[in-house]
Amino acid sequence: MLTFALILIASLTQTVTDQEANLIHLAREAVQAEVLGRPLPHPKSQTAVRAVFVTIERNGKILGCRGDLTPRTGSLEQEVILEARGASAHDPRYRPLTAADLDKFLVTVTVVSSVDMISSVDGLLPSDGLVLDSGGKKGIVLPWEGKDPNTRLVWAYRKAGVPGGSAATLYRLSATRSRG
Repeated sequence: MLTFALILIASLTQTVTDQEANLIHLAREAVQAEVLGRPLPHPKSQTAVRAVFVTIERNGKILGCRGDLTPRTGSLEQEVILEARGASAHDPRYRPLTAADLDKFLVTVTVVSSVDMISSVDGLLPSDGLVLDSGGKKGIVLPWEGKDPNTRLVWAYRKAGVPGGSAATLYRLSATRSRG
């Protein structure tokens, strides 16, 4: 049993901070509240607002994802609640979640730390996100969505709804990602 515990501990690659655990908890509560028609959670703390994306998945399948590069609320916690609500019922790419979807669902909270212009996708790491802006239309590929930079560029064009190869400005999106 001790050997198993040591292997399990050694396999963990990310330590979740108290703040990350709180954001995951808020996102999960907001998803459940939205789906079940309950009141939204009220965060105990209010930290500086940042851009956030919340992704919901179950059994390896994405059920919803919402977020924005420009925060719309007054705190990070409120931003997580807003985006979790959106991901659960207001993502036009997916059907709204049902109570059955709440069994063993996971949320990923991606908190944006910076968005910096780049000249190409060369050198883009899997831990980097990609933002493509073409004529005001944006395509956002979050960190760890795929590994190959050129494939991610194709996805960004598709998400922006513009033809591949169109004139565009590219940005590296740096973020922290917590999942639970």
